[in-house]
Amino acid sequence: MTHLPWMPVYIGDELAETAHLTAEEYGAYASLKMHLWQHGRLPCEDERLARIARCGADRWHVVKDALWNLFADDWRHPRLESLRLEAEETHKKRSEAGKKGGRPRREEKPGYKPGFSQEKAGPKQPQPQPQPQPHLHSDSPAQAQSPDWALDNEGLDKTKRTIFTPLDPPTSPKQSAVFLRDKGVPDASLSWAIERHMAGELTEYTIEGLANGEVYEGTA
Repeated sequence: MTHLPWMPVYIGDELAETAHLTAEEYGAYASLKMHLWQHGRLPCEDERLARIARCGADRWHVVKDALWNLFADDWRHPRLESLRLEAEETHKKRSEAGKKGGRPRREEKPGYKPGFSQEKAGPKQPQPQPQPQPHLHSDSPAQAQSPDWALDNEGLDKTKRTIFTPLDPPTSPKQSAVFLRDKGVPDASLSWAIERHMAGELTEYTIEGLANGEVYEGTA
């Protein structure tokens, strides 16, 4: 089975360019495009094209005349080939991310330091220094904290959620199953996804990959 199990179809473009075809001709056209998507190219021999198009030898010459203008030379389809190349690149990136646990590798930029938050990189405003008050005394640890410490902790922003942020665990596997099926996760991968969901290890990125037919280690 091909690792590109689904082919995008843009309804407006498809209807516009095939409105003149009969049901037989359109069926042949769709079969030829699916073969090209699955294998990367179409043969040029009429006998093989007729079989792929599901046409008898006595009908192929009629169907061929109707479809010829929808393809480039040597039965190429540049727009579909371009979409296939994009899908290949997406599949490759997702496969590499899946081997790393479903998370893309961070691209380090010049000056990047691990664990350093850019949100705290801005200059701090100078804080007024407390004046000594010899006549006051307190043994309370809370009063001994410096103003800078308090500001650092109060000023921390929560990390923004992304498609790579683990989802909150559901209250039950049944609730997880309903959610995942609604997202398009196939039954073959459902148990694996529910287990990760309940453990708080499932991301929107991984769900999208499962819905698009990606197979991660441990799935069926």
